[in-house]
Amino acid sequence: MSEISEPRPSQRRRGRFSLRQLLLAITMIALVLGNVVSILRLRKAESALASLRAESGYLSPPASDLVAAIRAPSEQPLTYVFRVRVPESPGVDHRLAYSTWLPEGKTQPDWYAMIAVRPGESLVTIRIAEDPRDERWKISTLVRDSGGVRRMGTTLPEAHTAIFRTSHDVISTGVADSMVTLPSDQPLRILDDRWLVGTESLLLSGDKPANSDQIGVYAELQSVAR
Repeated sequence: MSEISEPRPSQRRRGRFSLRQLLLAITMIALVLGNVVSILRLRKAESALASLRAESGYLSPPASDLVAAIRAPSEQPLTYVFRVRVPESPGVDHRLAYSTWLPEGKTQPDWYAMIAVRPGESLVTIRIAEDPRDERWKISTLVRDSGGVRRMGTTLPEAHTAIFRTSHDVISTGVADSMVTLPSDQPLRILDDRWLVGTESLLLSGDKPANSDQIGVYAELQSVAR
């Protein structure tokens, strides 16, 4: 009759050590999988954030005394969207001036009106369209920030409306899809789109007067002493 041998103490110790190793391996695998999932989620979030910034415009933090602006995509014709940031400047306010007319012999448009821009970031929308309330074509400006929304609009002359309603080549020299900064006491022309109509010539240099009336869409961030 054969005898049943019992495991030796050393064999029992090896079995208990192997169980610890198994538990440790399971724990390490769980940690690795958790890290992989976290990394994938982080990359997905970063991709979504990059898409959101591309859609709405992203201003990286500049020096505190700089005005910054970037143009955001717009799917609507004659609609222009910008994200702007102005600093808190003691004794100085900032405003957005807009127009559609640069008169012959002048270097600055005849600004129709100005709308206040508060310190911090704002989303600016400039649009040319027919107002369904009175069927008049207008240039409208909307400034949205954390404090609310401000709107202003101006009815366009018929000569300007006729140009905007038809197709023409456009020369754009304003802010594009990369951030532009300037000292807060200097004006920043965020929008300068000029329509080429007929055989009229166009001077692209902004410091020379236009040799004819230039119909276009103009907007400029300006500072003014209180």
